[in-house]
Amino acid sequence: MTMRWVFGAAMLAITSMAGAQPPEVPSDAQLRERYALPASHFDTIAGEPLHYVDEGRGPAILLLHGSYANLRQWDGWAAKLKRHYRVIRFDQSPLGLSGPNPRNDYELSQRIAVIDALMDKLGVRRFVIVGTSSAGVQTAAYAVARPERVSGVILSNIAAGPLKIDYAAMPQALKDAVAQDAKHPGWHEPEFWRQIMLANMLDAKAVTPGLVDQWTDLNNRAMRDPATTAGAMKAATGSLAFARTPDDLRAITVPSLLLWSSDDHEVPLEKDGRQALDLLGAKDKRLEVVAQCGHMMPMDCPARSVDTAMPFLKRVAGK
Repeated sequence: MTMRWVFGAAMLAITSMAGAQPPEVPSDAQLRERYALPASHFDTIAGEPLHYVDEGRGPAILLLHGSYANLRQWDGWAAKLKRHYRVIRFDQSPLGLSGPNPRNDYELSQRIAVIDALMDKLGVRRFVIVGTSSAGVQTAAYAVARPERVSGVILSNIAAGPLKIDYAAMPQALKDAVAQDAKHPGWHEPEFWRQIMLANMLDAKAVTPGLVDQWTDLNNRAMRDPATTAGAMKAATGSLAFARTPDDLRAITVPSLLLWSSDDHEVPLEKDGRQALDLLGAKDKRLEVVAQCGHMMPMDCPARSVDTAMPFLKRVAGK
């Protein structure tokens, strides 16, 4: 989700932790009961225990979530899209309800292999791929590696190049939450996630207690023992090679939509949005701005952002 601040805050908290034992994390069965959806499936895909959701009928759209998030990030988009499209989304290992990669492999090649294997399993040959925030790395890379499978690509609030963590720019409430969170090892408090979301969403009402609990439960699950803690952090940061994205953008040939929030302070429109448009190699490319929306677009303004994307989807995917 958020890039500079969530990476910086999480890494700062992890690397400076000392103190109390983490709270008991609900069992996987309890977490599935809380957060799985009626269309949830659990299977081993490309060697990973994967949680995915497959809903609707029609041309296929694959939605990729960002760092520390999960497939529920796209609930608002999926609710509208599944009326006309086949909407597929999954928890990127080891986040959400997916398990850790047994080889601790979170490199980009493995991310691409998971997409290939999942879409093959579901019998989907061509699809539109959509990635938000840090998922822009694998979305752009996949569009370059598999142009024969991609009918269109949507990149939402992505980094158009390397990111610099600016701790000083964090809101004071987030700094305070990070300082408190750093006092205990291997887990995050609800207030930590609440402040991260408030710093990256304009609609404070969307930061509900239920959403905060979801992020807390599922991220603490990914970090509940030393083996998966290392994997979770690598999945969130180590495999996200932002420096390669400019070259991938230049190499994209399929129809492309850049969907940008007007109030994104993580990857600002005038910097990253305009730069991404300039870099894009696709002849069919467009930048659309979603007004009064923050970095966490799919949760902050789901209805307005999916409506903005619909003309492009109708053109490249049909319906």
